[in-house]
Amino acid sequence: MTILRNRLPPANSLVTFEAAARHLNFTRAAEELMVTQAAVSRQVHLLEDNLGALLFERRPRGLTLTAAGQRLYAAVTMGLGHIATTAADLRRVRREGELTVSTSVTFANYWLMSRVAKFRAAHPDIQLRLVASAPVRDLTASGIDLAVRYGRGRWSGVEALHLLDNHVFPVCAPSYMARRRPLQSVTDLLEETLLHLVEFDRNWVSWEAWLAAMGIAARPRGPSLEFDNYLVLTQAVLDGQGIALGGGRLAEDFLARGVLIRPIEAMLRSEQSFYLLIPTDQPMTPQAQAFRDWILVEAKERTA
Repeated sequence: MTILRNRLPPANSLVTFEAAARHLNFTRAAEELMVTQAAVSRQVHLLEDNLGALLFERRPRGLTLTAAGQRLYAAVTMGLGHIATTAADLRRVRREGELTVSTSVTFANYWLMSRVAKFRAAHPDIQLRLVASAPVRDLTASGIDLAVRYGRGRWSGVEALHLLDNHVFPVCAPSYMARRRPLQSVTDLLEETLLHLVEFDRNWVSWEAWLAAMGIAARPRGPSLEFDNYLVLTQAVLDGQGIALGGGRLAEDFLARGVLIRPIEAMLRSEQSFYLLIPTDQPMTPQAQAFRDWILVEAKERTA
C-alpha cells in the first residue's frame, strides 16, 4: 500500500482534474466542486508539477487537453468511475428505514434542526442521518438520498426542487443598538461596527457588494471584525459585537425570538435560493419520498 501511495498523484488533485477536464472550464468545475476557481487552478498546477507534464492548453476559444491530459483523463475517468460505482453499490446495502440527508452546517443549524423534530415525530420508523455537505455530483456515491443546497438551481445529475427564496439584510443584537442611536439610512451603516465573513463561499454576499447594491459607493469608516466561519460570526452578532449581514432564512428564527433585530429595513433579494436535490441515478426510497413531501410543505408554510 505504501508503494502504491507513493506512485499515485494527490487524490484531491485527480478529482479536481476530472471535473476541470470534463467541463474544459475551471469556473464550472469550481462551481460543481463548491470551491473557488483559484482552488481548482492550484490543484491542477499541483498535479502538473507532480507529473512533470502540461495537462491543459489555453486557446482563444477556451481550454483544451494536451495529449498528456487526454491520456490522464481517460485513466482517471475509468478508475474513479469504477471506484464510485463500487462504493455506491456497497452503500446501498443499508439498514431498513435509514435516510441520509446532506445539508450545509449553517442550514442544518439555523433552519432545519428547529423543525426536524416534527418530521421525526411524524415518521418515528425512519432513522434520519444528517451529514454536512457532499459534492453534488457524488451524492449517490456518497450514500446520500437527498441534499439541500443554495444556488441557482442548475446542477447536473439531480432534480432540483425549489424550497426557499432568500433575502440578505443587516442584523444585530438588541444590546448593540441599545447603546447606539437609531439608524436613519443605509449610509449610517458606514459608521457602525460591521462584522465581515471572509473566505466563506461564492454564494455569500459581502458588505461591499451589499452596500453597492444599495447605491453606496463609499467604504465603511467604522471599526470592523472579520470571521472565516458563519457560526462564529453569528455568535459574535448574538453577543452584541456589531452588525452582520444575515440570510433571511437562516436568521428568521433568531428574529422571531427577538434575539436578533433588523437595525434598518433595507434588504437585498438574493439571486440564489435553497433547493432540495434528488439524485436521478437512483430510485427514491419511501423514506426519501416522505422527507421530500414534509420539507416541501414546511418550506411552503414558512413562505405563506
